[in-house]
Amino acid sequence: MKKAGALIWGAGLLVCLAVILFRFQGGFPVETNFLALLPDEEQSPWMEQANARINDEVVNRMVILLRGEDFDSLKTVAEDLSERLKPVASLQDFEDQYTQLAEKLFDYRAALLSPQDRQWLQDGRADKVSQRALAQIMSPLGFTNADMIRNDPYLLFPAYLNDRLTNQSATKMKDGWLMVGEDHLLLIYQLKGSPFSREVQENIKGVLDGFVTPNGVTLYKTGAVFYAQQGIEQGMEEASLIGGLSLIGIILLNLLVFRSVQPLLLSLLAITSGVVVGAGGCLIFFEKLHMMAFVFGAGLIGISVDYTFHYCCASTGQDGATNRMKINEIIRPLSFGVISSSLGFLILAMTPFPGLRQIAIFACSGLIAAYLCVICIYPLIDRGTGLKSVWGWATLDRNWSFIIGGCAVLLALAGAAKFHVDDDVRRLQHLPADLSAEESYIRKVTQLDNNTRFLVVRGQSVDDVLGMQEKLIPLLDKAQREGHLSGYQSVAQFVPSRTRQLENHRLVSDNLLGPTLMQHLQTLGLSPDIQPYPLDKLLKPAGILDELQLSATVHLMRLDGVQLSLNVADLLAGFDGVEQIDQAAAISQTFGTYRARALWMIALACGVIWVFLSKNYGVKRASCLLAVPVCAVVTTPFIAALFGESFTLFNAMALLLVLAIGLDYALFSHEAKQDRFSQVMVANAMSALSTMMAFGLLAFSDLYAIHAFGVTILIGITISFVLSSLLRPQEQESK
Repeated sequence: MKKAGALIWGAGLLVCLAVILFRFQGGFPVETNFLALLPDEEQSPWMEQANARINDEVVNRMVILLRGEDFDSLKTVAEDLSERLKPVASLQDFEDQYTQLAEKLFDYRAALLSPQDRQWLQDGRADKVSQRALAQIMSPLGFTNADMIRNDPYLLFPAYLNDRLTNQSATKMKDGWLMVGEDHLLLIYQLKGSPFSREVQENIKGVLDGFVTPNGVTLYKTGAVFYAQQGIEQGMEEASLIGGLSLIGIILLNLLVFRSVQPLLLSLLAITSGVVVGAGGCLIFFEKLHMMAFVFGAGLIGISVDYTFHYCCASTGQDGATNRMKINEIIRPLSFGVISSSLGFLILAMTPFPGLRQIAIFACSGLIAAYLCVICIYPLIDRGTGLKSVWGWATLDRNWSFIIGGCAVLLALAGAAKFHVDDDVRRLQHLPADLSAEESYIRKVTQLDNNTRFLVVRGQSVDDVLGMQEKLIPLLDKAQREGHLSGYQSVAQFVPSRTRQLENHRLVSDNLLGPTLMQHLQTLGLSPDIQPYPLDKLLKPAGILDELQLSATVHLMRLDGVQLSLNVADLLAGFDGVEQIDQAAAISQTFGTYRARALWMIALACGVIWVFLSKNYGVKRASCLLAVPVCAVVTTPFIAALFGESFTLFNAMALLLVLAIGLDYALFSHEAKQDRFSQVMVANAMSALSTMMAFGLLAFSDLYAIHAFGVTILIGITISFVLSSLLRPQEQESK
């Protein structure tokens, strides 16, 4: 049996190591996007398309702003930088887009009227239109030419296009480049890969780090790619620092208690095999391993070292103790612990939650690998004689256990009044001071910001959709004038509904053609035979702002710079078929949903574990055993709330680990013989200290998700260890 287990352990380790190496050949197989933890919700096709378009528009956008007084220097820097970024990002050519848009629209000029021209014609004031056109044509600063005047003598199209572009932004084109004022050049790029891809991040970082701007030119940047990169780099720095400190602490703890490096080496073997098999098992089913799943799975350290410490403390003080005697002493609680924890984690594997499924696979496969390592490999390689004696420093008096446990309950009751949940996804975005300052400056100058909302407009026909947008546009114009938003974009801004186009045809025909046109042409010195306005053409939206068209009857409207003062829901009151898409709110709601589901999964896992334990220990003892980790799980969030911590999805995920490790403490304490309880509590204490050093220090992380994980582990493991002392045999207390 021992040999078979060793062969299974070795084969599994080699297979998983091969899988990891294979995945690394295709790039760094670690997912850092926290949203990848969430499942793909079942949505209507148009909603999926909407979210995809929004993701491309907002998440994959990179903005660079150049400031300088000399336009030629700005232009040279922009050309050089754009050429270097070509492999990873495409520069949006706004001049080409505007030119193509104007060319498509011009043939339909008789159907396109600015609000002012339309109002004048409705009032029968064709003379106003004529006077406006003559003033523009005669102006020395006029932008018209002979071809434009012959084809559009009333300049209806320039008036229409100018009005449509007034709410786009505070930018203007200069020599093919997008300018903000006279001293800022704006570059907007679309990434060719995911902003969460390490390859994309490193390529962009390499370009910008090696790019030197000349004197007088300052570069500002913003975009999800920079925040993602900063988060990863900070996470790695924190991992190195915290990991180094915890490793030093664990080494010193081993040397202090065991006075030998062998237990440390055995621990590293169990931990390494558990993490390798856990990661490899995940990468068999998933292309990438999520960072949080890895952090959680690395919590196997807390369980793996628990196994090792109990193995090393077994048979302490017994002359002639063999490796087999050590295994026999711990195999029952060890086996029950692995089976119980695995059953609990397998519950998670049945959820539609990718994050929980990865955690379940990592934990189950890693636990089994660590278990086989201790049971089958340790006896083959262990040459130590074990501890000759053990201190009683880790054995809490029952009364003290009750006192500390009672204090935990009181703290939890006090914290219950401050307990609150926080599912706001924006808490996950750590904003470094330098990037935040650059983003603030870009927002101030360009009015581009992250407060972008999208409206989905649906109808029975194209005309319905465009008609609803036409009714919304005056409301958005009013909100923009009042400063509630910086701008908006809609298909109906450039493509009126069929009904509106036919009305415009009628207004042009009744007010601007015939004798009125002949008189106007005569004033301009043009032939009266010109027929400049075709009334048989109707513009269709196909090919115009396609990025805002999900289908013929489903369009998007983009709202930029939405302020808190604008209640979009009130704005949309009475508009059937118009919905607001607020990605931050939608994702936050999803986080809340799965936070609640994670708690239900914990409850279900507790039920499954209780059934298993009841079959082996009976209902009463099973309930007592499970009470230890359950009490830790229940009180931890409330105690954390007392210190100002909110409860999030990541706290709920950490409670799963508290449940598994706490159950191990309870099982080993309960299974201890009366004369072996001190040794068991030493092993439990060393495991708790190692886990707190390895993960409790994460509470000091600036990355919110990691911080929440560390705080929960720190509090939960402490409570689990203290309560496990209450399971000591009664006779032991009297000695």
